[in-house]
Amino acid sequence: MHFTQYGRRLKVTLISGMTVACLACIVAFPFADKKLLKNKAGYFSIQFNGQEVGAANTREEAEDALAAARLRFSQEYDSVIYLDNSIDIVEESRVVASRMSEDQLEDVLYTTLFECVTDKENSTAYTLRMDDFTVTLSSKEEIVELMEKVTEKYDSKKEFQVKLDSGDSGYGTYALEVVKSDIKETSTDIVASALNGTSGLNTEEVHSLRDGIVGIGFEEELSINETPARGANVMTVQQAYDAITKEKEAKTTYVVEQGDCLSIIANKCDISLSDLYALNDGLTENTLIVPGDVLIVTVPKAELSVVITERKTYEEDFDAEVQYVDDDTQYRGYSRVLEEGTQGHHKVTADITTVNGVQKSLTYVEETITAEPTPKVVAVGTLTPPTYLKPISGGTFTSGFGYRWGSMHTGVDWGCPIGTPVRASASGTVVRAGWYAGYGYCVDIRHTDGSMTRYGHLNSIAVSYGQQVSQSSVIAYSGNTGNSTGPHVHFEIWLNGVAVNPLNYVNKN
Repeated sequence: MHFTQYGRRLKVTLISGMTVACLACIVAFPFADKKLLKNKAGYFSIQFNGQEVGAANTREEAEDALAAARLRFSQEYDSVIYLDNSIDIVEESRVVASRMSEDQLEDVLYTTLFECVTDKENSTAYTLRMDDFTVTLSSKEEIVELMEKVTEKYDSKKEFQVKLDSGDSGYGTYALEVVKSDIKETSTDIVASALNGTSGLNTEEVHSLRDGIVGIGFEEELSINETPARGANVMTVQQAYDAITKEKEAKTTYVVEQGDCLSIIANKCDISLSDLYALNDGLTENTLIVPGDVLIVTVPKAELSVVITERKTYEEDFDAEVQYVDDDTQYRGYSRVLEEGTQGHHKVTADITTVNGVQKSLTYVEETITAEPTPKVVAVGTLTPPTYLKPISGGTFTSGFGYRWGSMHTGVDWGCPIGTPVRASASGTVVRAGWYAGYGYCVDIRHTDGSMTRYGHLNSIAVSYGQQVSQSSVIAYSGNTGNSTGPHVHFEIWLNGVAVNPLNYVNKN
């Protein structure tokens, strides 16, 4: 019984003590926790792809060690490297932590970086930019192969090679150039020696050595840039070749019309005369063109324009520059050859520049004339032609100037009702007013510049011989007299005693 009472007292005491202790812990814990956190050590975890690889006391130590590891790593590579990694510095709260010295941490990070290196050739593509057009290939070697494929069309002897300038390769940018192959450099030296008289080669041998392609370039500005292969539209060499050499538009032609000359055609088609000559083989300023002739005025355009400068030595006949003399008795547009001139002969060495095979320029390097030419002399009119007006208002154009029914039709016809007023095309003096053979009733007017206009198949005449008339004044009324197939006005213009096409001076409609 005594033991039981003692046990009960002991139990009560134990419970009371435990209660007091718990209350004390509850009250004291916030203060103890603050003190504990206040005394924690600084800890910065360096993590690679989420896994800790090292630790430092401060963020600065971690950053310095990482920078030192990267510098040490890059110094051991002589070209651009690519890292596929995620290295993070994470601050953590720990009471106890294992930290490293900066040297230890640098070594660990240096080793870790090796695991991040990716295969550069498999992860990098190369984009060739030609002005605003681009193609992308998988390697620099393929870029070179592509450009050699482009140039081999012109460089059949493979005297040139494509090179990439890696001066800026640290930034992933390359320049492209086409240079003479080293094996051919000796030819240049031989030529130089021959020209200086220090070799035993004759002139013909010198020309044969120095003739050929002297330069290959491109009209467009070219650059090569490294680009991530992932997501890029990487082509094969053949696909890229097709893309940059494919002609983008159809060839355009022009059909020569009445009154055209080469300068007028060039102006109509918005191209230069030199381009017009280059596009049409054999076409020169002296080529005779007639209505119906077809000329090429544009050619298809590729994305890449290859500029070739080729040196050639050859002999040819040539003409002296035409000499023109003024003829103050003739109208502008009139010309007459006074002297035919003679051709000369020369031997030349010339640099010929072509763009995609079309000649653009020719420059003589040397010229030896074996026969001097004499110039062609041409007289050209200087007078200003008068202004002519259509003789009637309205009407329907029914017949033009030229051969018709086996004979020459020396004017133009407009169908119109009988009695339509006919007006003077230009001011002048009436030199005919009456019946004139097949013209029926006819009026001729002589103008102050010596030209004459004729109005035929009239119904009645409103002027008389010798009368002075002003431009657009009524001189007659249309009819159907003489050799006429229906009511109309026949109109002629005579210059220097020769009938000319009136439609070169007045509108048809």
